[in-house]
Amino acid sequence: MALINLPQAKWGSGTGRQVILKSDFNTIEQAVVESFALGGTPALEYVNGTTIQVNATPDCKARVMLCGFPSPLHRGLWIDSGLSDGRYRENATCVTLDLAVTGSLWGTIKASQWYVVYALAGSADTTFSLKAMPLMRVSSQSTQIITLRNNGNSANIGYGFATNELVGAKILVLTGTSRGLARQITANNNDNAEGGTITYGGSALTLSQGDWFVVLPQTNFRYLGAVFNDSAGEVSPFYQDGPLFTFRTPRELTSGAINGYTLYDLWSVAPPTARVLRGFASATNGYDLKLALSLDGVNPTLILHGAPPSGDFAGGRGAIPFNSRVLAHHAIYLNNENTANQVIRVTGWEE
Repeated sequence: MALINLPQAKWGSGTGRQVILKSDFNTIEQAVVESFALGGTPALEYVNGTTIQVNATPDCKARVMLCGFPSPLHRGLWIDSGLSDGRYRENATCVTLDLAVTGSLWGTIKASQWYVVYALAGSADTTFSLKAMPLMRVSSQSTQIITLRNNGNSANIGYGFATNELVGAKILVLTGTSRGLARQITANNNDNAEGGTITYGGSALTLSQGDWFVVLPQTNFRYLGAVFNDSAGEVSPFYQDGPLFTFRTPRELTSGAINGYTLYDLWSVAPPTARVLRGFASATNGYDLKLALSLDGVNPTLILHGAPPSGDFAGGRGAIPFNSRVLAHHAIYLNNENTANQVIRVTGWEE
């Protein structure tokens, strides 16, 4: 391979101007060609309620460029914040992440929690490992100390990090006024209940309750995807196909009457990395199916309306799928004109 062998030893150990050999040009040429094959990431696979994996064999290696985290501002671009070397690693055998095993994630495992899965590697490593980081929300900020909010935005939370283990890593804001800004972490506490805090340096960010952010680890890393640890403490079964994630069992977003455009937080059905929400609306008991989606709370961007069939099928009388852009603050407006017996389920999301 070419990219994985750069820089070559003489470049790394030499000083001053060095001679470039003919073989170096061959390696550089291979590296340029090879780079076009590394635009995607290995797929995450669901194994069971605590375990996910990246599959690989000697003939179908899992290769990943450690270029950081996807930009919340520009689709297809990546942010490493100076923490990752941008080189690739490859695995010839399956690598597994068991969230129930100590050391498989930062902090202690929490229910009703989204986790990002990182591929990690040391500077001298040619293979990568997996580790999970909780996606976090802001409760409040005081003198650049962020008090943490749970994913449901219903109470404060602590993740049980080791004291100051995140120092040197960076936070990247995913939603809100400071979306797209990163700051270095200078301290974190070890609270494992309702008093978790993270302190950052540099200029102050503009943060509000409910804003999402992620920690970029202080090592070579790349984001592979996000998984949901549900209220029962089980990873929700999923499929991943590139940027598309699909729940094996659709998750309910809301049910019943919605009287006028109402803003719904999408925390329970998609991570804040989602750009497109995929799902379906259904109706029961012979009611018309009605759903209007909006990005401004005034004008519909998509309208679903259907008369009920004569009989039930799979628990409903009529269902219509939808895809919708997600607002920058990870929410969407919904309305069904106060119609009863409506259910909205999410089948997955696209990043």
